[in-house]
Amino acid sequence: MNQLTRRQFGATAGAIAAASIIPVRARAAEVLKFGHITDETNTWHLAAAEFARLVEEKTAGEVVVEVYPNSSIGTERELLEGIPLGVADLTISSDSMAQWVPSILLMSHLFTFRDADHVLAFMESPIAERIEAELTETARLRPITYFLRGPRYLTSSKPIETVDDVQGFKLRVPDVRMFIADWSAIGANPTPMAFAEVFGALQQGVVDGQENPYALISSAKFFEVQSHLNQTAHVRQAIYVVIGEDRFQSLEPAYQQAILEAATEAQAFEREQFLAAEAALEQQLKDAGMTFVETDVSGFKERVKETIPNEFPELQEDMAAIEAL
Repeated sequence: MNQLTRRQFGATAGAIAAASIIPVRARAAEVLKFGHITDETNTWHLAAAEFARLVEEKTAGEVVVEVYPNSSIGTERELLEGIPLGVADLTISSDSMAQWVPSILLMSHLFTFRDADHVLAFMESPIAERIEAELTETARLRPITYFLRGPRYLTSSKPIETVDDVQGFKLRVPDVRMFIADWSAIGANPTPMAFAEVFGALQQGVVDGQENPYALISSAKFFEVQSHLNQTAHVRQAIYVVIGEDRFQSLEPAYQQAILEAATEAQAFEREQFLAAEAALEQQLKDAGMTFVETDVSGFKERVKETIPNEFPELQEDMAAIEAL
């Protein structure tokens, strides 16, 4: 995959496109639809818009990328499954691609990664290279770059101080086997649900809580229906930008190169935006009235130790390799 090393992450890309959805020009020879689940304030969307601007610039307007935020053309799973059907050409995803490449589940296993540097070491490792090759070959989804995301935190309407506080807790999770297995082992009641449905489910009491990074907690306004942000930091991961491999191969080589170059530059742009936003987002959530809770995660870590040996034994070798990074 054409991606940056850690030394390159600080590089600055150009200004983002002003419009959320990049308009099609009459002279455009190719149009690519880029759908994703976040709103227009999220750094993923800002980077997607920057990617679109760069592609149009590098191809002199002969390739135009239309960016569709807010699940407007489909949920994450619908976008992935719709790429071969032409519903979309690009999206942002990680865990949901495990249906094709099970090893990607390691990225969503609770407490796999120690910190952001550990995630970056993994994303530049032979394991990640193998996952990317398998996605391209098996799922026909080509990773062209990746974005880091903030740690995932558990939100609730009561403080979660220890693992005892989540016994029987109805928790919205993505429809990902690792999340379901881990949270079941912890003692919660994981409930798979599309991201677009979460606010309503919290508001109506269908679920007791959810877990996501600061950026999504903020942009989805979960602070309006959840009072506590429990600092579990239980998952740290990166997320891929993928393009349909068949669509990619249908493009002229010069267009392919422009897309890869734009993806690399958009990654640098997203990294700069992400690092600047993370501290500000924490303060925004506090200002919005959320109570931050220092959760003791030792009990959580203990309960998920056997998830991979018991539920995913085929991933044990890769897990050991990640721990050694």
